[in-house]
Parts: sequence; structure tokens; C-alpha cells
Amino acid sequence: MFWFPGPDTVSEQVRQFLEMEKEWLSGNWNFAKILMILLIPISFTALGIAFWKRSLWFGLSVVVFMAVAKMVWSVAFGGEAGKSIFVPAIIGLVLV
Repeated sequence: MFWFPGPDTVSEQVRQFLEMEKEWLSGNWNFAKILMILLIPISFTALGIAFWKRSLWFGLSVVVFMAVAKMVWSVAFGGEAGKSIFVPAIIGLVLV
């Protein structure tokens, strides 16, 4: 994010995870990958619907789903390096 200064050092786990994400995004696209990627706009649409309906529980459920799905995906595809996003994901979830 452009408004934060770059870190002085980056842990090896974070570096490995970011490399895995780059490879995953630039790799072959199949039907399963397209369905997985479609979860992102579907989730944001569901969040918009929750705002529209002014449903706090629906909105919170969508946000929790998004955070948990990202953490599960990260570990499933990134292994141990995927765990490096747990703290930022949980902090972001708590802040929301």
C-alpha cells in the first residue's frame, strides 16, 4: 500500500508467500482457478447487499468468511509460508 513506507527487512516466509501468489496468478488458468477468483467479486457483492439491507450480522458473516477463506487458501497453496498472513488478516478482521 503506497501510503506505508516499505519495510527495512522482509521475513523469508513473507517473501516465499508473495512469490507463491505471483506464480499462482501468472500460472495456467483453469476452471477451478476461475471459480476461486470469482469468490472475490461475489464476496464484495454480498458485502454490498449486507450494507444495502443494513444487516450487521450478514455483513459480519461475509467479512469473517472473506478473512477465513483467505487464510485457508493461503495455507492450502502456500504451506507454512501461508501462515504469514494470519496476524495481518486477524488484525484486519478485528478492526473491521
